[in-house]
Amino acid sequence: MPRFQPPHCPWDACPSRTDSVPFRFQKRGFYSGRQQRRIQRFWCHGCRRSFSSQSFKFHYRLKYGRLHLDFWPLVVSKVTLRQSARMLGVDRRTLADRLLRMGEHARRFHRLRLQEVAARGGLPGVFQLDELETFETDRRLQPVTVPVLIHRAKYFVVHLTAGTLPCRGSLPPRLRKKKEEREKLFGKRRSQSRQGVEACLQTLKEVLPPRQPAILQSDRKKIYPSVLKSVFGAAGFQHLQECSKRKRDRGNPLFPINHTLAQMRDNLSRLVRRNWGHSKKRSWLRLHMWLWLLWRNYVRPITAEGEPPTPGMLLGVTSRRWNARELFRWRIFSPSDLPDLQ
Repeated sequence: MPRFQPPHCPWDACPSRTDSVPFRFQKRGFYSGRQQRRIQRFWCHGCRRSFSSQSFKFHYRLKYGRLHLDFWPLVVSKVTLRQSARMLGVDRRTLADRLLRMGEHARRFHRLRLQEVAARGGLPGVFQLDELETFETDRRLQPVTVPVLIHRAKYFVVHLTAGTLPCRGSLPPRLRKKKEEREKLFGKRRSQSRQGVEACLQTLKEVLPPRQPAILQSDRKKIYPSVLKSVFGAAGFQHLQECSKRKRDRGNPLFPINHTLAQMRDNLSRLVRRNWGHSKKRSWLRLHMWLWLLWRNYVRPITAEGEPPTPGMLLGVTSRRWNARELFRWRIFSPSDLPDLQ
């Protein structure tokens, strides 16, 4: 096995990462770790600070080095955070900290794969967009929209996010009073559906092949044509709108996106209807969804029978099927400076 060579200094403020100073380092011996007998130390000439090969590992400075590997199959299998903590014998806040690190890692990993495929020519094909609705804390007062963009033929999830929706109408007196109290503290709740859809389309714009118009299928929501026009221009897209009231079977043109959203509800405890595992804050919902995206695109085969490829393999985003140990081996500092350390 080749010896580890640091690709850059792990310190964000190092001149070799912020300025045009070349990265130079030298070895500074070894130290003994808990699981490894000898860990290589290094010294950076730019910031004059020391670091080790452990600084580049995902479990850097984490007490339970394998906890994320045990937590990974639970978090994408409809098990809540509290129940996962009971099963793994740790505190819930420990798993919340691990979810925060894993979710951000998943977002950066996916972003890096999209940048690589865009540099190779982009993702051609037809894409589908739809929004799933859920809530944070209160179903009537704090609804949430979840825009999701996928590749129609390969079921590859290109982007997803979460945003607020206004309070539901026809509230009983008790909820109207509660709504007024909340608006005094936090202001009136606005719709972020447009911003979420725009974020999905901006990501699509970045990964499309050069000089190829976007081909998008969606339902007939009124804001979609105007958002498409603002992102791609008047002639930069082809929009195919379908009726959302059609039977949601395989004959429905929107079956791929409907199937994807149904899978999200089945796999993520926070999205199961009428349950105690719903998100109290949509920021945690985003982190949970990024982990699901990582599992759906790069780990789970597109079908359950035999040894089929993953959606990422079918679309050429990655050349192989990943496992948890490979996905969470190295830290991703930023998509621009991460080397190929797999």
